[in-house]
Amino acid sequence: MSKGKKQALTLAGLCVLMAAAIALYFLVPQGEDKNAGEQESTSETVRVFHVEKDNITAISVSREGKDPVSLCKEEGGWKLEDLPEAPVDQEAVEGMFQALSPVTATKELAGDSGSKQEYGLEKPQMTVKITTSDGKSQEIRFGDTVPVSGGNYGMTAESDKIYTFTDALYNSLYVEKNTLIAKEEIKDINADYLTKISIKNKNKTTFLAEIVPDDKKVDAYTNWVISEPYKKPLAGSSTNDWATLQGFYTAVSFDELVEYQCSDKKKYGLDDPAAEIQVGYFDLKDGYEIPEEKEDSDSASTVGKSSNKANVVPEEYQDTKGYTLYVGKKDENGSYYVSLKGSQNVYTLSADKAENMMGADAYTYMDHSVYSTLASDIKGYEMTIGRSGKKITVTHDSEQGEDGKEKNIWTLNGKTVPADKEDEFLTPYSKAFLLEFTSAAKDSVKPESKDPVLTALYHEEGRDVTVRYLPYDGTNFYRVDKDGMDYFLVDKMSVDAVIEAFESLSDLDLQEKK
Repeated sequence: MSKGKKQALTLAGLCVLMAAAIALYFLVPQGEDKNAGEQESTSETVRVFHVEKDNITAISVSREGKDPVSLCKEEGGWKLEDLPEAPVDQEAVEGMFQALSPVTATKELAGDSGSKQEYGLEKPQMTVKITTSDGKSQEIRFGDTVPVSGGNYGMTAESDKIYTFTDALYNSLYVEKNTLIAKEEIKDINADYLTKISIKNKNKTTFLAEIVPDDKKVDAYTNWVISEPYKKPLAGSSTNDWATLQGFYTAVSFDELVEYQCSDKKKYGLDDPAAEIQVGYFDLKDGYEIPEEKEDSDSASTVGKSSNKANVVPEEYQDTKGYTLYVGKKDENGSYYVSLKGSQNVYTLSADKAENMMGADAYTYMDHSVYSTLASDIKGYEMTIGRSGKKITVTHDSEQGEDGKEKNIWTLNGKTVPADKEDEFLTPYSKAFLLEFTSAAKDSVKPESKDPVLTALYHEEGRDVTVRYLPYDGTNFYRVDKDGMDYFLVDKMSVDAVIEAFESLSDLDLQEKK
């Protein structure tokens, strides 16, 4: 076949394909919007109108079956027309205006008065009216949801044109009245200024922790004392657990405002609250600055010390404050209804936050160390071993060494402990220092003997602390009596190791004290 014939055939084939494509274009139905015959703009964004947000003086939002939300701008800011005394969240109102400068649509449909019903605009889902400082107003009506692409059909009061508006515009104007009322706030509290945490569940105090003066504290390193629910006070923990506990009460924010100025709290379970939480703290008064703490050259002596400033700041410079939170029933989402003392507003608080605040218990947050004061921070101690009757007496003093540093001076049963024996001498005390409560004792357990297997008498500055290790089940635990606080157990094998270590001190080769 010649080259010319090939070119002719190719051209003829192309013509046939082009004719087929044209026929398909006119014969096959094209994609339609909701109604056949509608004409739509080819522009991706249609400008509907423009409102300068700074010129808006009033806005109202009406939704089917709901009371309208109407706001007006006054000299002091935005106010709710039907609740002028309610504090309005100014930022929340301003957030409604972000999509109004300008108002745009994704499509413009050629509608008419008969189209309103087809697009859900005969009875709009939501109508927004905006008034500006020049006395003019604009109105947007939102109808049915646009299939597939989302958003809503809508129109203005100015024409019969129908638009498709984005979700962003609809959602920015869709507001509940309560979301515009500013929520009460519990200011963030500096944990160093906390003074009290009290929890009542069903009118019974289940936890009470307070800052006490030095002469009332249980542990040498913290002024936090847990005085309820046990008869004898416990020391608050000096570990991260205590910092976690404080965090539950120092940073509290409500989730949603349920009812403003509620007149009947019974429906929320707040007439007889499930829990009552009291938190005490103070702020520094003007004119006072906390002095800088000097660094301690002996870092070990500062381990576990509390940073609370209640006993550092003079009372005349403490601005005493606090709050009381009542916790009611749960809502359908599992959150709790809550209200502040002195307020008629009802809020929700997530279950996690509320249950952390209500659920603090003494055993979890107490100091689990049986005795956590370093040997170098006390004047001395006496250990009496029950089974042998052996008594070990230790004194502690200090003096300045030739290098200018503080030097510990120890005696054991009247004999001086040389420097090269100090580590060996301190080993038994270190073992006792590490003893921790493991669980609560049961009064139903009846030990064979009530005589202590070990009695420790610690001489602190200004007070003595007595710890007695008592028989319990004969196998796993000893019961601990610390100055009459005898609610907890300690591992028996660990205590037996402490006893053995103290008995071995007699093997030390010591000199008589000069």
